[in-house]
Amino acid sequence: MNVHHVIEALGILVCGLIFYSYAYRWFARARVGAAYRGLVTGAAFGTITVALMIARIEIQPGVAMDARHTPVALIGLFEGVTAGLSAAGMAALYRAWMGGPGAVPGIAALLAVGLAAGLMGRRAVTHGGVGSRQSAALATITYAITAVSFLSLGATGRRLFAEQWWELLAADVIGIGLAARLFVDVVERERRDAALREAAALKSVAALANAAAHEINNPLTAVVGHLDMLTQRLPAGTTEAEWVKRGRDASLRIAEIVARMRHITRLETVESQGPLPEILDIEKSSEDRA
Repeated sequence: MNVHHVIEALGILVCGLIFYSYAYRWFARARVGAAYRGLVTGAAFGTITVALMIARIEIQPGVAMDARHTPVALIGLFEGVTAGLSAAGMAALYRAWMGGPGAVPGIAALLAVGLAAGLMGRRAVTHGGVGSRQSAALATITYAITAVSFLSLGATGRRLFAEQWWELLAADVIGIGLAARLFVDVVERERRDAALREAAALKSVAALANAAAHEINNPLTAVVGHLDMLTQRLPAGTTEAEWVKRGRDASLRIAEIVARMRHITRLETVESQGPLPEILDIEKSSEDRA
C-alpha cells in the first residue's frame, strides 16, 4: 500500500473534520433551517468525497481503492438524511461522469450509504445522540453495501473485492468508527460551550431582572396601599370606585410580574414585531415559581 496516498486521504478527511467543527458552531448560533443546513454540509462533504475518489490509494501495482463512503456516512450520521443524500448525490454525479461498468453499482452504493447514515442518525437522536453503537452499526452496514456493490459485478467484482477486502474494511469500519468519535467530540464541545453561554446569559438576565424588580417593588407597594385605602373610603358602585378597583387589579398584576422577575430560572423568549429583538417571556422563564 502506498503510504503517501494514505496520508493524502487522511489529510482530506481532516479537512472535512475542521470544516464541520467550524460549521457546526456557526449553524448552532445562526439558527438556520435544518434543510438548508443539511444541503450546505452535504455539499461540503460531497466535495470531500469527490476529492477522495480522485486521490485513490494504490494497494498494489494496478489496484487502487478509495474511502468514498466514509465522509458520506459521517455527514449523514450527524446531520441527517438531507445531508447524507446531498453528499452522496454529488459523489454519484462524479461517478456517473467517470462512467465504466461499475458506475451503476457505485452510484447505488453511494446513495444507499447516504440514506442508511441519515436514518441511523435519526434513530440516534431518539437515543440520546450518536454513540459507539450507532457508529459501529453504520460502519458494518457501509461495509456490507460496499461488498454488495463489488459482488454485483460478477467475476470481475469478486476478483477486485478479494484483492482489497481488508483495505475496504479498514476504510469503512475503522475509518467511520474512529472519525465518528472525533465528530462526537465536536458536537459535545459545542453543546458544552452553548450550555456555558446560556448559563452566563441566564445569570446576567436574572441579576438585571432582580435589580429591576427591587426598584419597582418599593413604589408599587405604596401605590397598592393607597389604592386599598381609597377602595375602603369610596362608596361602592360609584364610577370612582370602579376606576380604583381596576387600578388595584392592574397593580396586583404588576406585583405578580415583579415576583416572577425575581425568580428567573430559564430563558424563554417570544418573537417581537418588526426588527426589534426577541422579548423575554417572564411567565415561561419563571414557571417553576408558579
